[in-house]
Amino acid sequence: MNQTWLSDKRNTTDGPFQEDCGRPTNGNILTNMSTSVKALALAILLLSLLFTAVGNGLVLVIIAKIRRLRTAANLTIVNLASYDFVVGTTFGFVIIPRCTMLQCAFFMGFVYTILQGSMLGIGLCTLNRYVAIAHPLRYKVLMSPERTCWLITSCLLYSVAVGSAAAIQISHYWQPSLGCLADFILPFHFMAFIIGHYVALFIFMIYCYVAIARIASDHARRIGGESDEERREMSAFRETMTMTKIILTVVGTSWVLLGPHVLSLLLMHILPWWQLRVLRAIRSNTLILNSLLNPIIYFYKYKDYRLGVRELFGCPMPDIQQH
Repeated sequence: MNQTWLSDKRNTTDGPFQEDCGRPTNGNILTNMSTSVKALALAILLLSLLFTAVGNGLVLVIIAKIRRLRTAANLTIVNLASYDFVVGTTFGFVIIPRCTMLQCAFFMGFVYTILQGSMLGIGLCTLNRYVAIAHPLRYKVLMSPERTCWLITSCLLYSVAVGSAAAIQISHYWQPSLGCLADFILPFHFMAFIIGHYVALFIFMIYCYVAIARIASDHARRIGGESDEERREMSAFRETMTMTKIILTVVGTSWVLLGPHVLSLLLMHILPWWQLRVLRAIRSNTLILNSLLNPIIYFYKYKDYRLGVRELFGCPMPDIQQH
């Protein structure tokens, strides 16, 4: 059935498959832009990628260099920042033609590895915060740095497996007339598999968000009736909640910005391609915006990262409590 569907798409004379060595013409919004507008768009793209790479790279260096920041929670942030850093350093390669089946399969396998790793990274950050709030006494055991590294490695291996599966699917269904448009080449059952991860992540995040909100509300009511001494004893919980709010803001934003990509995967097999050109453009921009916003949120919301930057570059440090 998928071969028939591909044949129907290939025979569409006004579709996006009139390609220049694997690069769509009619389906590419940049094609319809004037030279000046195209130059401006490319300049904005390159600047965004530069800031994405620098911002996420700085997060990686700070946590690697400053020992007090090497916590389990920050390791999950390192994992997410690593994928965002890769996006910032490699996204520009999408303009390079992928004329052969091998080039297309390798590139799309890499793309799906990064996207799958990002989704699993979002889930891992959420899991870390759920355990920290719901099981504070067992948190250091359940989510120790060693176990967190093991979870990160497992997620990476699974992401590579998904990317490899995408590459195999591309190599099986690829045809010269289709170029390297994975949305059209990959069968619907594989797209459904990817979409299923996104839906499962959504359900998991909602469950964790609700549980954390209930626990925070319960603690707020208890604090209201406690003495000053007892309130001071709750400072550790407040610090945990501060970190939790930051991370959940990041993962919530990432989940929303991945939405257009998943929606595009779904609708590409339902609607004609020309009705999705705007959505495909939005998808590309939100993927970049997702990687760009995360380090901004880290440094804007998390004081330890701002202090880490000053410490990294040898600036005078204010008196802070080491924790």
